[in-house]
Amino acid sequence: MDDTKLLSILEKQEEELRFATLSYSLLHDIGERLIAKAREKGAAVYVQIRLSGSIVYASAMDGASANNIRWAYRKANTAELAGRSSMHDGLVNRAKGRKLSERGLNEEEYTEEGGSFPIMLLSGVTVGSITVSGMASEEDHQLIADVLSEFLEKKVDSII
Repeated sequence: MDDTKLLSILEKQEEELRFATLSYSLLHDIGERLIAKAREKGAAVYVQIRLSGSIVYASAMDGASANNIRWAYRKANTAELAGRSSMHDGLVNRAKGRKLSERGLNEEEYTEEGGSFPIMLLSGVTVGSITVSGMASEEDHQLIADVLSEFLEKKVDSII
């Protein structure tokens, strides 16, 4: 898929997959569904959900590693700072030829890889992130979009 089409899909996903209301139990259910869908795919992932800077859900599947946790931290930092998915942020900045260091960001704390999706209110305010780490960047991202589509009852296109 070309970058223009990918960017369009990412923007539409972020516009559609926003929350009118949030609760810890809803976020827990989303986390559990992410784990279940990863299991169906035969993947081993780490899932982390952060709200207002605090981890409200975290689960590592058998086969996930400490490296997945480190990647999740970096992806979530990127999504929360940018107010868009880590994949979207990386795509835009690569197209502009901007590296993380040129943006004043440390590569040990941020990344341009996909796999973290901002938790956004209908107003567009970002209040946290949902992150998956363990598969290919695009698969991590799309797993989140698929699960959010189910929970929010919104139909969005896939990047895969």
